[in-house]
Amino acid sequence: MYYGMSSGALAKMYVKESLKNQGDGFVFEIKNQIDSGSVSGLGKLTVDDVEKPLEGITIDMNGKVREVTSLTWSSSLYVSYGATLRIYVPGTLDAGEHAIKMTIKVPELGQITLPITDTIS
Repeated sequence: MYYGMSSGALAKMYVKESLKNQGDGFVFEIKNQIDSGSVSGLGKLTVDDVEKPLEGITIDMNGKVREVTSLTWSSSLYVSYGATLRIYVPGTLDAGEHAIKMTIKVPELGQITLPITDTIS
């Protein structure tokens, strides 16, 4: 549980069926359903319990793309309530179900981990 939010509530931030292979990687979407605030980095991203390197991971919000490695406390990304973030991760995924855990650094709250489960056909 995180600030009164269960992992089930955090999982609802994931936009269902948004997990897809795209080019040389895969994408998925997160919709901010907590409150307006900032993202100052990505702490960790695992796919099927394998940690992915952060290099090359990008966040696209309204056509503005940022490398997650460029996000810092002083150079954070402001995310308004209701905004959708499209996350791109290098490396395609095989067809089937995948479990993703993404830990986001949020200056106002600390770190939150979003549990995601979806299928690529």
